[in-house]
Amino acid sequence: MTLHIAQITDCHLQENPNTPYKGIDADAHVDQCLMWLRNYGPVDVLILTGDLSNFGSQAAYIRLKNKLKKLPYPCIWLPGNHDNAATMAQVSGQEVGQLRVLDYEHWRLLMLNTTELADGCGGGSMSSAQMEELKQVLKSDSKTPTCVFMHHNAVPVNSLWQDNIMLGNSKQFNAVIAAHANVKAVVCGHVHQEFDKLIGGARFLATPSSAVQFACEQKEDKVQEELGPGLRLFSLLDNGQISTNVQRLPKHKTSQL
Repeated sequence: MTLHIAQITDCHLQENPNTPYKGIDADAHVDQCLMWLRNYGPVDVLILTGDLSNFGSQAAYIRLKNKLKKLPYPCIWLPGNHDNAATMAQVSGQEVGQLRVLDYEHWRLLMLNTTELADGCGGGSMSSAQMEELKQVLKSDSKTPTCVFMHHNAVPVNSLWQDNIMLGNSKQFNAVIAAHANVKAVVCGHVHQEFDKLIGGARFLATPSSAVQFACEQKEDKVQEELGPGLRLFSLLDNGQISTNVQRLPKHKTSQL
């Protein structure tokens, strides 16, 4: 049976919903994504891959939790560099700082925390303990097709400023992934743009933000003002194959950049 996954990332909800994020209404944009999902076909799980609040605000997490209550399927929260993992865990009731394993009939999903050893500029890493745990989890089952979800990008996206704040221990992480042929995809947020690159047997995927999008291949950050929110959809097939696409939505009519 096909496993259907939706991914929303980089919501950047402010403490006060009336405070703009880079000129847009971040709450209205995530509402658009959730409304679209409610009218969409089958989804088994929604995965939110970090930077859910712009400043780790408890009020923002509570608003998000109330928004997600309207969905009839589980919603998995991951922390990003803008989040406060402890506050997120308290509000969501999830162990967001831990490596989490979700097993389905034909697939295994791994949720990672990449906010350790933050550099203060946006970069983050996996802890050495979680890296070791990842090795053990993958070693324990080398056959089941596996997707890894995390916040930071583990491979460069050819934007100088973004590649300076990617996963800090990406070399070690990518060696672990390359050693396990059953890892079919590594999925992240963080870069506010679409990215899809096959490296070895794994697809490295990044997803547009529900808030604003950054232009690709830039030396400095540049918002693509014409683009509205985005999300990604996955169909994980019984034979270990992945079908995925990005769904883009129109910018909220009150957004002003």
